[in-house]
Amino acid sequence: MRQALAIVVGTLLALVGALVLGEYDLRGLTAVIGFPLYGVAVSELALAVGRRLAPATLVVVGIAVAAGLAWALWISFGHFRNGEDPPVLSWVMVGVAVVAAVGWGWSSRTRRDAAPAGAAPGGLAP
Repeated sequence: MRQALAIVVGTLLALVGALVLGEYDLRGLTAVIGFPLYGVAVSELALAVGRRLAPATLVVVGIAVAAGLAWALWISFGHFRNGEDPPVLSWVMVGVAVVAAVGWGWSSRTRRDAAPAGAAPGGLAP
C-alpha cells in the first residue's frame, strides 16, 4: 500500500513541479541545476511516503520525472510552436534528472541498511 501511495504522491509532485518549472526559461544553468534537484525532490517525497522504495516504484518515479520535465519544456518553449526548440543540453539534463531521482531513491536503501541497530531514522545513534 505504501508503494502505491508513494507512486501517486511522487507523480502528483512531478506534475505540479512541471507546471511551476514550465514558467521559467529552461536552458543553461536553470536546466543544469534545476532538473537534478527536481528529480531528487520527487524521489525524496516518494521516499517520505513509501519509506523504502521498491525497484518497480523507482522505475515509475523515474518515468514521472522524465514526463514532468518533458511537459515543463513543452510549456516553457511555447508548446514548440514558436519555432524555437529546447537546446540539447536541456534534454540531456532530463536524463540526468532521472538518474538523480532513481539514484537518490536507491541510495536511501543503502543509507538505511548501513545505520547501526537502534539508530534514529537519520542514522544517528541515540
